[in-house]
Amino acid sequence: MGTYEDVRLAYELAIGRRVTDTHWWRTRKLLQKHQMKITAKNAQFLVELRKQIPKSAVGVSGLLDAYHKAETLTKKVGGTMTGAEVTNILQQFGITAHRTTISRWFKKAAGGYQKKRDYTPEEIKGILISAFLYKASQTGKLPQVS
Repeated sequence: MGTYEDVRLAYELAIGRRVTDTHWWRTRKLLQKHQMKITAKNAQFLVELRKQIPKSAVGVSGLLDAYHKAETLTKKVGGTMTGAEVTNILQQFGITAHRTTISRWFKKAAGGYQKKRDYTPEEIKGILISAFLYKASQTGKLPQVS
């Protein structure tokens, strides 16, 4: 699947409906903006990301930014982390949400929050994406990962 038509077909199958030429053009530009090759895998990834967080105030571009920042951070950390370590990371980025909000992020990504439980990098990534999107919707910009 290398041609744009094949990639578009994979995208449409993942999204579950036909898309207009304008929609497809914007999707391609969005992938290019984030240095993602226009492949069926990336197009399907974009659909899954949209489905995972459907009503984000940040938009798809913000979702991709948050995903890349969370992925960078989880690669730096390496293995598993405890719940307390994850909340410390959130505080380092200035993400000061109510306990209930943070608990909701953990529940959605990992089934719930426990201070001493070890969380996998995939679970941490889901929590961080939610936290970064929360921060972006509150302040208008994503926190910087150095």
